[in-house]
Amino acid sequence: MKHVFLSLADAIAPRLCPVCKCSLMRGERLMCMACLAALPRTRMHVRPDNGIVARLARPGLRLELAAAWMDYSRHSPYASLIRDAKYRSMPALAREAGRCFALEMQSDAVAALSDIDVLLPVPVHWTKLLRRGYNQSREAAVGIASVLGVPVGDNLRALRPHRTQTRRGASERLHAMKGLFALRASDELRGLHVAVVDDVVTTGATMAEALRVLSEAGLRAISVLALAAVRSDEWHFAE
Repeated sequence: MKHVFLSLADAIAPRLCPVCKCSLMRGERLMCMACLAALPRTRMHVRPDNGIVARLARPGLRLELAAAWMDYSRHSPYASLIRDAKYRSMPALAREAGRCFALEMQSDAVAALSDIDVLLPVPVHWTKLLRRGYNQSREAAVGIASVLGVPVGDNLRALRPHRTQTRRGASERLHAMKGLFALRASDELRGLHVAVVDDVVTTGATMAEALRVLSEAGLRAISVLALAAVRSDEWHFAE
């Protein structure tokens, strides 16, 4: 019966692949099979010394797992996955991308994945949440959680809204992020392996501030998961 309703819905308003804009077939959820096969995967989860680790490297910080699902380039048609999820009221794209990412890491038998206790999405300020209606990073975390079977927490809070960072360099972004986040009920996280989830890692300034706040919570381990990572030569152009 479910397939009947889906077929009727597709007949009225066909679901389109966000990458190539072709109609999705039954069983295709995030994008068409051809675009999914050609996705510019980073494969960071099987390379411990990768781009995200390099961007987030700080004295005393050790990441158990740091990975992004795909390379982000504003010139790529795959950028629409992130933009549509973030700006065009399509939170389901972020959820499904998170689910696909987790399934691929699981199929690669990433050891650290089974050790994660809770996922913490990078938060947005309540004013932005009110305007947008959702936090795309939380939606990605919900998708990952559906595979891992772990909870999505809300311990990270944004204390103020922040403007776009597209015209700032790496050091300027780090300075602008200082004091952006706070941690509530930190005792809930003590001794846990926490994975921070974001939609896109650019220079790493936002994520670095989230990790700085979490470093004081007495965690057993910390990881970083993102749907995409921006190439360093495009930092000034990334959303």
